[in-house]
Amino acid sequence: MKNKKMIALYIIFILAVAVLLSSRLGNLKRQTAIEDSLIKSMQSAKAQVLESTISAWTKISNQFMTEEQIDSEMMTILEAVKPDKTSVSIDKESSEGHNRQTLHASAGSKYYNISVESIETEKGGETYAIIDVSIDGNCTELTAEREKLEGYLTSRSKNPEISSCIIGVYEGKLTENEMRIKISDALNAVSAKQVEGLATEEVNSISAFSGNISNFILSNNKKVNMQIAMRYSSYDNKTYIWIGSPLIHVEY
Repeated sequence: MKNKKMIALYIIFILAVAVLLSSRLGNLKRQTAIEDSLIKSMQSAKAQVLESTISAWTKISNQFMTEEQIDSEMMTILEAVKPDKTSVSIDKESSEGHNRQTLHASAGSKYYNISVESIETEKGGETYAIIDVSIDGNCTELTAEREKLEGYLTSRSKNPEISSCIIGVYEGKLTENEMRIKISDALNAVSAKQVEGLATEEVNSISAFSGNISNFILSNNKKVNMQIAMRYSSYDNKTYIWIGSPLIHVEY
């Protein structure tokens, strides 16, 4: 009887641990889906998606790289992002103590701008990789593109900097109240709370924090991991909305 009780208690313990781990893994999965949160916000704001972008950079080496070494590094990046090989073009710059290559490529509606730059220093050198991805007309591929970039960047650095942004558009001019409603809808979709805000005659911009998004930066000692901006353009009679994490990395 005692053995049976011990077995029952052991089974209950195992089940409790399994439920706890499942819950934690589920929360981690929800928190790390940064692009999914941005997509959800844009859908709630009911804007037509114009473009989505990812910008990433990191130091990949504490050594100065030769042209040949940068050539090899570029090939590694190409294997990660997998663009259309026929679209690839590379510009090379080289001078004493400085080597840089910039690659342009595309794959369907996706456009890549990739730079590897190496600078010689007294301590040896520093080499950086900068990758910008732009996707026309949709945001559904953002998460997959981020995973590609992270696969490469995390193999080179523990702390790469990655930011994502979705740009949407509305026909005509939205009123100030309509803009506030759109921003509120975008925030509520991911349980985000406004941290700071700026409103001028030209643009409305707010920074916010959402527990659904894992990364954050500090602004005036406050956690921020989301930014939303809206602006009307009289040039084409459209109102634009930008939703980015941790901040908007494109001009608005």
